[in-house]
Amino acid sequence: MVLIKPTTSFYTSDQLSAYLSRLNLSPDVKGQPSLDNLRTIVTAHLMAIPFENTQMHYEAAGHMDVAPQAIYRRAVVDRAGGGYCFGQQTLMLGMLLAMGYRAYGCTGRVNKAPEATDVQFETRSHLVLLVQIPEACLTSSETGNETYVVDVGFGLGIVHPMLLRHEEEVPGAFSPERHRLVEAYHPQSSLDTTDPATKPFAQEWRLEVNTMRMGEILPSGKWRALYQFSLQQYYLEEFEWMSHMVQSNAKSFFWNSLAVVLYTPAKAGDSTMGIKVMMGPKVTYREEGTFEVLKEMKDEKERIEALNEYFGIVYPLEAVGNVQNKNGALGPHSWCFM
Repeated sequence: MVLIKPTTSFYTSDQLSAYLSRLNLSPDVKGQPSLDNLRTIVTAHLMAIPFENTQMHYEAAGHMDVAPQAIYRRAVVDRAGGGYCFGQQTLMLGMLLAMGYRAYGCTGRVNKAPEATDVQFETRSHLVLLVQIPEACLTSSETGNETYVVDVGFGLGIVHPMLLRHEEEVPGAFSPERHRLVEAYHPQSSLDTTDPATKPFAQEWRLEVNTMRMGEILPSGKWRALYQFSLQQYYLEEFEWMSHMVQSNAKSFFWNSLAVVLYTPAKAGDSTMGIKVMMGPKVTYREEGTFEVLKEMKDEKERIEALNEYFGIVYPLEAVGNVQNKNGALGPHSWCFM
């Protein structure tokens, strides 16, 4: 398994304090890079900073700036919104390093197969974080060799740090959703995985979920692949280039759709989570046993109002002019999976 060395963060101690405040976390968390605090930070981030790509559609430049200081300013200082994986995970990576965790970023391919149990991976377009706990903060049950997958940038993905171990399972935001990690190989790989010397070069990890897009449970033993990633390290400059590719590719999901996801405490008042989603002409809410449409939007004016009401993302009404004639504009073609 990989061993991650300590790395200096690109964020300062003051920026870490501001981030923890943005997440409504106690400053006591600072300087305590334990597994429990990692879980706390991930949950708080998902509930405070929305997954979204609204800048691509409502700003004249149509650009999502994922550079460390840009995403920090948008999400923490201005509290103007969040971003998609490259921005969200850049922010999380820098803050975890500032906390004292050992961490780095790797990349994955999202599964775009229309059938739930099929795989059809697109090019690398997703950022995943691998995190280790420093020795001083290990519990008696931890060895220090554990690596955790952290992902606050997939939208509808894992909501807890996940041990990087074959067939590891964790609960989702609410029952019956569960996620699983399995060792896997790319279906088109030319490498001979029966050869012990070659196998490590082909090995990847696949994140799966036991539900359909709408939350229906799959038959027992069936899993839907969300994405597949390798352990090779990627760097900040590459995050920005890959983000540019996603933004400028007319085939990408984000080019064609405006999406917002924000996790909330469940209305039931238990320890589970709820999810607010804006997709196409609807804002929906889902938690265990509950699905409701919060708002149906007839035009861009209503969508801008809904962004503020449900997600705290504010645009002036004049921003409507920036989304007209874009694929993400509300219209008969608007796609909604929630």
